[in-house]
Amino acid sequence: MDKAKVLMLGIVLVLILVVGFFGFREAMSPSGNHGEGESCLQIHKTTWCATDAEDVWFSKNPPYFVGEKYYFWIKITVCANASVSDVVVYDKLGEEFMIEGISFVAIDKPGPYNYTFEYGVYEAGGGVSVTDGTSVWTGSLDETGVTFDGFVVYWTGESLEAHLEWDAGSMDEGEAKEIYLTVSTDINPNGQQEFTSPGAHLLNYGASVEGIVESTGKKTSAESNFIEIQVFEKIE
Repeated sequence: MDKAKVLMLGIVLVLILVVGFFGFREAMSPSGNHGEGESCLQIHKTTWCATDAEDVWFSKNPPYFVGEKYYFWIKITVCANASVSDVVVYDKLGEEFMIEGISFVAIDKPGPYNYTFEYGVYEAGGGVSVTDGTSVWTGSLDETGVTFDGFVVYWTGESLEAHLEWDAGSMDEGEAKEIYLTVSTDINPNGQQEFTSPGAHLLNYGASVEGIVESTGKKTSAESNFIEIQVFEKIE
């Protein structure tokens, strides 16, 4: 490798480290508030990643490269600063990702989950099933989606952007609830492994939460920041 290539590689690695750091700092930022005054709810997210389904050390955090299969663990935490009822969490994934499973407890690799997703042909209108090991719920990869327990998951567009709704019920003051959402890069409609291009990609568009403050009967809500990650071409 000549000196010019060594210098270029060094510059790219520095940029990767800088971008990766700031991307994850954004992902772990606290929620913002909606409406007047301080929200009685907060929501924030923490993210890890691996390429190997058996990698329990999350050793494949940034950088990310074109054409690699990645698994992302997203912890969604909701906190209540007052007694709140009818708490519902909303989230939307970027178009390059598919849901693998949902868990209520921390996991160190993909599965087993409280709810495991299985797909037929992963294309618009295809079939999807969700199982908790006992019950099975079925649906389709469209705006109808699949409903199971306190969750609704549906998909929009040819790129199958996944939308998640979680009915978290009522929360007491000081209570926190969390779920672990596992997603992975999918195969695009042309049969190629995502990511197919370098640059900025959205892992999700930012989760939001809303509910009713029991003492006032008023609606309260909050949202988390979106999670943006940078993808790079591999340098041989």
